[in-house]
Amino acid sequence: MTGILAQTIATVSYGNEYLKNDDTNEFYPKNSTFQHCNVVDFREMKKNLFTKDKEIIVANNPIEWFGFLKKNGCQKLSLYYQSENDDDYRTSAFVGGGGNWYIECIYKNHSDFWISNWNHNKEIKDKPWNVIYGKSISKRAIINRQYNTLEIRDNLKNVLEKITEFAYQETTENWGKTFENSKITLDSENPEIDFYHTDLVCWKNYEINNKQLLMSASKALVFGGMGSWNDMWFEKEEKEKLYTELSKELYEMIMKGIESSINSEII
Repeated sequence: MTGILAQTIATVSYGNEYLKNDDTNEFYPKNSTFQHCNVVDFREMKKNLFTKDKEIIVANNPIEWFGFLKKNGCQKLSLYYQSENDDDYRTSAFVGGGGNWYIECIYKNHSDFWISNWNHNKEIKDKPWNVIYGKSISKRAIINRQYNTLEIRDNLKNVLEKITEFAYQETTENWGKTFENSKITLDSENPEIDFYHTDLVCWKNYEINNKQLLMSASKALVFGGMGSWNDMWFEKEEKEKLYTELSKELYEMIMKGIESSINSEII
């Protein structure tokens, strides 16, 4: 899982905890998804009839942003994944590829959508990232995308079984074990125990099925640049075709799995 996606997920989860209970659980800056970030602020464009629109900082950190949202009537945060094309699993290796993850801020009659932009400052070694969340879409119809979590879970398990078999037969044992571990996680009583970001979400707000789905999808997210799952090809046409079909199906189920697990938290 990329740092960008992990931080977006965490911000949605802990943001909802704040909106419901005014509790941040010391989210920022202690959460592991911020460990390499020097700046994390939130900005929007202020429109002016007589001068050029101006970008303003509405919050200097996530905690301030949660307060800003609540003060303005935000009721809930939701994850929203926007696909770019059928080759999202391949383009995930490039900057701006793989589709986009938004934070949907849900109000009574509309939603605003925020997205992060990460900039690297090579002069700061320990915390080289400056992250800006910008309101990219304002006052649109509410989406609050929901899936049948059990159905998504079954679909993910099905494709994991197929791609595990393919990986063991056609690639390496390591790839096979990676997908097998992801599949096993769907039935684990403690699915988050061996995940890097142990504080990824506010765990008390999720049923075991959601936790299993989120962690399984996260462990199966093996798409990226050189050396990743999508950095290979097969000489035989039938194998290349199967590899492409399974990879595309897995990527789609991972995206839906992450959305589903986060958006159906305990009310």
